[in-house]
Amino acid sequence: MTTRVTVHANHGWPVDVYSLPANPEAKGGVSRVPPGTSLDFYVHSGLDLRIHEVQPSELAAEVGQ
Repeated sequence: MTTRVTVHANHGWPVDVYSLPANPEAKGGVSRVPPGTSLDFYVHSGLDLRIHEVQPSELAAEVGQ
């Protein structure tokens, strides 16, 4: 079974979505949902998601790298 998850980045900063495969040898990834947009993601028995709202202090740290 597959489930669609829609992430809405509504509050003026982005949301990071991490793909976490059930198989530890498989490569996961990260997608960033830009502020003011929505993206669909899909989960199933072999893939979970971790969703993180990026805080302004984290964005500032990225710029300062």
